[in-house]
Amino acid sequence: MDGILIVCFGTTHLDSWEKTYGAIFRDAREKYPGVPIYEAVTSGVIRKKLAETGKKTWDVFSALQRMGEAGISRVLVLTTFVIAGIEYDRLLEDCRRAAPRFAALSVLPPLLDCPAGLEQAAKAVLSRQGKIREDTALVLLGHGTGHRGDFAYPALECAFRELGEERVLVGTVEGYLGLASVRRRLTKLRPQKVLLRPFLFTAGDHAKNDMAGEGEESWRTALTRDGCQVDCILEGLGEIPAIRKMFLDRIRAAAYNNSTG
Repeated sequence: MDGILIVCFGTTHLDSWEKTYGAIFRDAREKYPGVPIYEAVTSGVIRKKLAETGKKTWDVFSALQRMGEAGISRVLVLTTFVIAGIEYDRLLEDCRRAAPRFAALSVLPPLLDCPAGLEQAAKAVLSRQGKIREDTALVLLGHGTGHRGDFAYPALECAFRELGEERVLVGTVEGYLGLASVRRRLTKLRPQKVLLRPFLFTAGDHAKNDMAGEGEESWRTALTRDGCQVDCILEGLGEIPAIRKMFLDRIRAAAYNNSTG
């Protein structure tokens, strides 16, 4: 491993950026001193908005070009994506285009890539959240997608059930488990209180507006109308050390496998 590229979707909420992306960049540099670590942002809209604030970022292909020009020949690409959805497919395509210039280029999987990953992520959230009272439900808001990768969200809820936690629901802004699904499932639990927490790497637009906003269409407003006391926890997954460790452990595992393969 000559170099590491950490890929994120990005956010224009710089407070959340520092607590999440900034934290994993710092963790990586501390864990792998002496290894060049580059960063890339996949969202063109976000790159443009960040540029307007004076923050320079690179897309995946450009970042890989920079690494090649710097003489790096073996690259591990670490994504901060939660699922293998559309953005992950685009990442793979960019890496395929850039691969001929490197001796080795490996792309590591997203957070919810296998049953063990589902269980680890569920345990990390439960440990961070603490005990959920009998009169309370915890609702996790993921992004969701029409892509086949959306199956990871129902699978995550199953992981909570396997851990014996019946009062955690998973919903998505754009996927199969939308707000209507969450509301139906909440009627069966009949909680007095609902805790809304983003299952997103950053607590950006979706967390602050779709989940916790004051508008008529926010999840907070809808569940309040349903008679629940709603509290919102504006903390991205990237703020949870155990989640960041899950991502960074993929680098260690890949480096070990490459050294023994």
